[in-house]
Amino acid sequence: MRFADIQMLRYNLPGFKELSARQKAYIYFLSEATLWGRDITFDQFGKYNLLIRKTLEAIYKSKKWDKNDAESAAFLTYLKRVWFSNGIYHHYGCEKFSPEFSKNYFISLVNETDETSLPLPKEQLLSIILPVIFNPDILPKRVNKADGEDLVATSACNYYDGLVQAEVEKYPHSHPLNSTLCKKDGVITEDVWRIGGKYGKTIEKIVENLQKASQYAENEQQKKIISLLINYYKTGDAETFDQYSIEWIKETEGRIDFINGFIEVYGDPLGIKASWEGIVEYKDIEACRRTQTISDNAQWFEDHSPVAPQFKKKTVRGVIANAVCAAMIGGDEYPSTAIGINLPNAEWIRAQYGSKSVTISNFMKAYDEASKESGFLEEFVCDSDTVAMIRKYGEQCDSLHTDLHECLGHGSGQLLPGVSPEALKAPLVLCRIWKPTRQAITHTS
Repeated sequence: MRFADIQMLRYNLPGFKELSARQKAYIYFLSEATLWGRDITFDQFGKYNLLIRKTLEAIYKSKKWDKNDAESAAFLTYLKRVWFSNGIYHHYGCEKFSPEFSKNYFISLVNETDETSLPLPKEQLLSIILPVIFNPDILPKRVNKADGEDLVATSACNYYDGLVQAEVEKYPHSHPLNSTLCKKDGVITEDVWRIGGKYGKTIEKIVENLQKASQYAENEQQKKIISLLINYYKTGDAETFDQYSIEWIKETEGRIDFINGFIEVYGDPLGIKASWEGIVEYKDIEACRRTQTISDNAQWFEDHSPVAPQFKKKTVRGVIANAVCAAMIGGDEYPSTAIGINLPNAEWIRAQYGSKSVTISNFMKAYDEASKESGFLEEFVCDSDTVAMIRKYGEQCDSLHTDLHECLGHGSGQLLPGVSPEALKAPLVLCRIWKPTRQAITHTS
């Protein structure tokens, strides 16, 4: 499926049928917990994203569409782009979409829609969203990192309300990853994302499904991890999240694993606040032999790496690497997703306890299959012999490249001389390996 500059791909779930009924139930409820975070991501990516999406969806449901009509086709493409990017900004470039339908056409669509299905009364709704959608100078970019500009004031992401960059940088964040900073009547407060706080009702649904998933966990450590995550969602406490992260690293026996929470800081121009994301995965047993071989020999790679001796780690610690199949993705992980992940982000945890790296094998397979008939090799590779070699070994080399990057490039940790663990207690950007930005993943069983 293609629209705008997007190509949608399907992925398979190899080995899923061989899982036990209990394991499938565990995956199911973890997946439900993942799906519930969708609106959080939309809201984080722009103050008006949810309002605009709900309006577009109400319009879409209210009429039959003639795709031969140019403006109707343009409206449908715009809606798909909003769904794909979790808002009105490009998933990669962060620039605001320019609608290819007219303002008058959009107004007519709203007026033809039953007001009870719209998120606000029509007149109020149009007064709010028309400038945001059609004026290119209003909130033009979700994340702005241009030198010399106020990155907070010029970014449309919804992590700060009424503040400028200098105020955010001076503020002592007690909940650095999971809060919105708001300024009202000259007073700055943290609106914490937790049950009873911001996104509270949605987080209640996430917790409800995590509790159900816990009943089907493969071992006691998985239950402990879920319990800590639930406690974090109830309190919003940063230290609880650290404990959850530490215990999550320790769980290596089960075949099923998951990520669920406020993790990524790419969406904040200052790299402080984290977007919500989720992924549910199970080990690809055959591919795990490859990643484990690399991680078992991490010290050799470190000793022989072509870098200055002072930057080499004398002892590589805690490299836990697996190849996995993703069963469900959500939030900032959907639908334009990573093919490799290394967590946790906190450098002090990585230094003391290590990290877990995954290569997402079924996503890589989907990309590789889609690229085979693209014509890229025939157009850009020097000769037919090289094309044949790439076709024979390219997929394996691509997997090894990602494995090496995740297992060795980001998977090993050690404190530098003179640096204490306390000095490193700050959020870092999650390392992700990306495939071409015009492709995304959907799944098929």
